[in-house]
Amino acid sequence: MQERTVDSVVDRLERELEDLILKGEYGPGDRIKENALAARFGVSRAPVREACRLLQRSGLVDIVPNQGAFVRALSLHEIVNLFDIRGCLGRLAGEQAAASITREQLAQLRALMGEMDEASRDANAARYIELNIAFHAKLYEASGNARLAALDGQMGKELRIYRRHGLAFGGGLAVSNIEHRAILAAVEQGDFAYAGRKLEKHILNGRDRFIRAMSAAMMMLKLPVVV
Repeated sequence: MQERTVDSVVDRLERELEDLILKGEYGPGDRIKENALAARFGVSRAPVREACRLLQRSGLVDIVPNQGAFVRALSLHEIVNLFDIRGCLGRLAGEQAAASITREQLAQLRALMGEMDEASRDANAARYIELNIAFHAKLYEASGNARLAALDGQMGKELRIYRRHGLAFGGGLAVSNIEHRAILAAVEQGDFAYAGRKLEKHILNGRDRFIRAMSAAMMMLKLPVVV
């Protein structure tokens, strides 16, 4: 009984800390202060330390010997590589979704697009990102390939800290949802090859928007951009 209680505390802390990281309260490279988190959640340092170890396995945290835990900071090269891998997996997901999506799933995707249009009009990037995650998760669910969905979900978490920069750059919210409509149209028509290409292209376009946003930021700071 005691062991299950400890496990539930660690699981809760893992979810809480992951949420803090994904929402940006802890940014890339930030140190995760065990004492502060333990006090915040009313626990000892031990479960906080274990939660950090779990997040290390999922790629969100780096643990440096004799220094502590830090939010993982990806290089631009690593971010681009993740986008490229997601793009390849996206082609497969689009193909499989077009072959097996249900009417209910189509209706849910249409509803999400409508909500994303509203978030885009309001320039509400935080809300748009939340809905965008739900749209992609539903699309991958429609593929019927749970392993593929899990892989994409994990890489999505690693990228989520950075993706808001690309979405907020150069009208990215509206453009992103135009791409969603093209993907859904191909899925509705059952054109699996086209759906795969459109989803892959959408992910790679997100990569390019991110690179442009980072390049603009580096130019303002007069720093070099290395990919």
